[in-house]
Amino acid sequence: MIPVETPIRIDQDKIHKITNHILQIEQGKIKEWTCTPISIDQLNFVTGGVYRVAGETEIGRRIMRQWSLIIKIVIADSTRDDPSHYNYWKREILAYESGLLDQLPGNLIAPECYEMEEKFDGTVWLWLEDMTGERANWKKENYAYAAAKLGEFHAAYVNEKSLPQHAWINKYWMRSWIRECDKYRNMPLRLEMNQMNLSNEVMNIIDKYEQFERKRNEYLIALESLPRTLSHQDFDEFNVLYPDKYQDEDKLAVIDWQFISISGVGEDLGRFLGLSMSRGNVPIDRLSEYRDLIFTSYIGGLRKNGWNGNEETARLGYLLSFAFRSVWEIPLMLRQLQQDKDSPESKRLIYITKLQMDSAEQAERLGSL
Repeated sequence: MIPVETPIRIDQDKIHKITNHILQIEQGKIKEWTCTPISIDQLNFVTGGVYRVAGETEIGRRIMRQWSLIIKIVIADSTRDDPSHYNYWKREILAYESGLLDQLPGNLIAPECYEMEEKFDGTVWLWLEDMTGERANWKKENYAYAAAKLGEFHAAYVNEKSLPQHAWINKYWMRSWIRECDKYRNMPLRLEMNQMNLSNEVMNIIDKYEQFERKRNEYLIALESLPRTLSHQDFDEFNVLYPDKYQDEDKLAVIDWQFISISGVGEDLGRFLGLSMSRGNVPIDRLSEYRDLIFTSYIGGLRKNGWNGNEETARLGYLLSFAFRSVWEIPLMLRQLQQDKDSPESKRLIYITKLQMDSAEQAERLGSL
């Protein structure tokens, strides 16, 4: 095996062992390999880095096979050492260890975990299958397909499949996430907002948000009272992959199960919409269209897999989950307005938060509170 310079120190014997497993051979001679960091806009607090290791192995005389794998480094974090925390640092490790991700319903596929390696510094390395897929330039049909597959996945649990009972799966994910947001957000006081000379449109959003905040606990109770299903909670364009070999088989590859939870029907979908809008992946002039598209597709997936529940139940989870993104994004909008009221980013955040407050009003009109 040829020595290589790498950004992390890797046990080359372990690479040899794991790549033999990937290639399903007993003896192979690695001829060359590389280790490259995977660029991620913002790493999770408990993720120390993600790397792709790729190379070529000689499996017979002049017969070469290529391979690749992912190393994900998980950081031990004493501030996130409680299973009730939305970002409990051990959660994805335990999810793989339990075998829960080996056989997911609804044709969802998680990466195979080849090995978990505990390091002397307290980190844990997950050696994972490289589910290479397209992450950029999603088209309208990609959103529809992903939402439908999410619906099929959820239907399996709200219908008849028993929910897993592991203590490390969070059952109050949204409540925990909001509690954590409260620690970091910097919401100006009403007096400060009055001094910012905000437009009537923005002040109307703030008024609705203050009403939403006053009823926050009622909304959370409503969300927690919905039919329960296993949820991903970070279902977005980066974590949902599109290798042709999976989509041709009516499957969906989903990575990064750090936030796995038991949540309400529709809740995962609201996060999907919120994350897509927040990251600017959905065209700003078509936000309302995409909001309707992914819900219709999600309901189609639920129905396809046999769910006969009330559509408005799923809609309530969808609307509330999306509206709760405002807890983070309205303070973000106000900070952006303080910097530059007329910037494209300010206008984008105004439109997104307006949709979030519209969703809160729609949830209220459903009459479930």
